Amino acid sequence: MSSTALAPPRSAVLRAAGLRHRPALLTLLAVMGAISLALLVHGWYLHTGLDRTGAATCDPADDACMAKYKQFLRQYGNGMPELDAVLYVLGGAFGAFLGGPLLAREFEHGTVRFAWTQGAGRTRWTAGGLVMGGAVLVVVAALFGLLLRWWSEPLTLGEGGFSPEIFVQAPPVLVGRVLVAFGVAALAGAVLRRTVIAVGVGLAASVALPFLAHAVRSHYMTPLEEPMHSMVRMALDDRWVLSVWFSDPAGNRIPDDQFYNLGDYAHLQSLVRDGGYTAHEVYQPADRFWPFQLIEFGWTTLLAVALCAAAVWWVRRRAA
Repeated sequence: MSSTALAPPRSAVLRAAGLRHRPALLTLLAVMGAISLALLVHGWYLHTGLDRTGAATCDPADDACMAKYKQFLRQYGNGMPELDAVLYVLGGAFGAFLGGPLLAREFEHGTVRFAWTQGAGRTRWTAGGLVMGGAVLVVVAALFGLLLRWWSEPLTLGEGGFSPEIFVQAPPVLVGRVLVAFGVAALAGAVLRRTVIAVGVGLAASVALPFLAHAVRSHYMTPLEEPMHSMVRMALDDRWVLSVWFSDPAGNRIPDDQFYNLGDYAHLQSLVRDGGYTAHEVYQPADRFWPFQLIEFGWTTLLAVALCAAAVWWVRRRAA
């Protein structure tokens, strides 16, 4: 009888992978559940405060509304920057904690030799564990992203959806970040065969990825440009302003320092308003938020798939 005939079906491989990694999966769910409960309580506190101060229903373009929002931040926003920074890094870290031990722990404990002799072979066992872990992460990260989206709504009034801290918390981008950290940690575990080191490499990737993504995000679509005859931003539509440049009365672009050396702020305002000078705002419009989310989700997911495929290849060709 051939070895192919003895190979267990794919469903059996996935069930075995789930049982093999059940402690790690249950730990992940428990930690995420505890954090989610804390965010639910804190989010209710923030939304209640937003309603009580009147900032939830007023027009953000109105000065009186901005005063209410500042009052909300003073009364309810204590610790928000610190917590936001923690969540900025924490999101992708869960992928590292699940992906690091996935292969490295089996090498450390020597259980790979037993697993590879059960009929499925090293390739199917490795792929089964990665598929099972990745599927759980997608579901958990998507649900956690919805919670973070609701929790961060009070912040969008002041910062807009394109704020780096808020953008990476939306479900599509968060799922991509988690999967990349998972793939990096799994590949590191297959190559280095040390759980702690693999988790550390995954954590480093989860910290670096948001900064890398932010550096290239503005190039997903060609920015728009709008001339302004005021130094004060006129549009309050949560657009992502990338830069502002100036042109003289003849329409020639001039260096920023040359323009700002023309006088104080009041004089510059008069030049832009009545003196023929023009300020040009380069920006990404607010309605590109979800297309940008899907673009970033696409390339991060493809990167994660490539990393997991590299881990399978390494186990199949190099591991002994």
